[in-house]
Amino acid sequence: MDREQLVSMLSAKSEGKRIKAVKLLKRAEEDDSSLIPEVDMNGGTLSVHTYYSFSPYTPSLAAYMAYRSGLGCASVSDHDTLSGADEFTAAAAILGMESSAGLQLRARFYTGKGRWLNNFYERDIGFVAIRGIPERSWKSLNKRLEYIRKRRIARDARMVEKFNNRLRKYDISINFEKEVVPLSKYGEGGTVTERHILYTFAQKLIEKFGDAEAIKGFLTGELGINIEEEFLPAISDTANPYYAFDLLNCLKHETKFFYVNVDEMESIEDIVALAREFGGLCTYTYVGERHKFYENGVLVEKHEDEYLSEFISDLGRWGVDAIEYVPDAISEHKREQITELARENGMFTLPCMDINSPRQLFVQGKGLSEELSRNLWAVIGHAKSSQFDLSDGLNTEKSKEKNPNLEARLKLYAEIGKVSNV
Repeated sequence: MDREQLVSMLSAKSEGKRIKAVKLLKRAEEDDSSLIPEVDMNGGTLSVHTYYSFSPYTPSLAAYMAYRSGLGCASVSDHDTLSGADEFTAAAAILGMESSAGLQLRARFYTGKGRWLNNFYERDIGFVAIRGIPERSWKSLNKRLEYIRKRRIARDARMVEKFNNRLRKYDISINFEKEVVPLSKYGEGGTVTERHILYTFAQKLIEKFGDAEAIKGFLTGELGINIEEEFLPAISDTANPYYAFDLLNCLKHETKFFYVNVDEMESIEDIVALAREFGGLCTYTYVGERHKFYENGVLVEKHEDEYLSEFISDLGRWGVDAIEYVPDAISEHKREQITELARENGMFTLPCMDINSPRQLFVQGKGLSEELSRNLWAVIGHAKSSQFDLSDGLNTEKSKEKNPNLEARLKLYAEIGKVSNV
């Protein structure tokens, strides 16, 4: 079996076959050292999605893609589930790459303030992550999250119903059970997301119209959806092999016509408590100046920037551990501002490269600053240390008592992160 066939096997239905393919690919490297990628030990990413939430990648393929891109470490991070963690970390271990597991959740930050945060669908609600969850907690935490996945899929079904009511007059409809759910891994502990619905919608548009110009005309003319100029090249050719994904990305901030408000999330205080209980670190991802969307035809740009200092102070008060951002997507001034505000409020910063599309390159995780790389590895070290005793984590009271200085703790845990088999 040649290398191309083995890579294809990473997407096999059987987890056993996928792991076998990882082993065979690694063995091929041992036989031919020219195949070994050049690894940047300062590079990594904490947010690799698998098909347990929404992604074209199985956990094994995601780990392999991160490894082949030369990342020193990578972490699986699906929405509302840890079901891909075992396979991802097993594949990473075979490949000799350090890894950890986390997940993303929605949280209510405020009530009645009407603030746009990093969520484009509802005010006062944002996305948070729990990073560096020790392996000992995966099964029990995933069990705890079942109710969120169940409530979310019920809301997804209501969204599809609303979608069909709006689109029926155009002879477009989606069968939730037969077309949306099968795209997911819900039956295996995965999550159904809005992206599954949008991907199905994208396929419906391709099937109905075929022509890219007709699709764009329908979206802007009939549905009144704003298409940002940056998306136009990608959605102008239906022969593009990633067309459905590109169409989804074009639509992901324009879901008001079928969106149903969230009812499965917890408060930010509850999410922080959940992270503490299971040994993880709670983080918030800043989007501010890197994203735009429209609300009732009006461009929304500021997100957290309108009240950034107050908001970051609130994050510190709530017990959030770190603030994530995409380094290359925001200005140097904003990076410095966020870093300083985080420090003032007892937090640190992390690089965030959310990978859930074939368009996104894993190499985004390379070329990190010394500080961001150190903090990334500190999360890996935190997961390793917490595996034996949850009280040994980076930000526990025990660790703070032994070493009150956050910078010193980050340096220590980064060193632990880079030591194999701790």
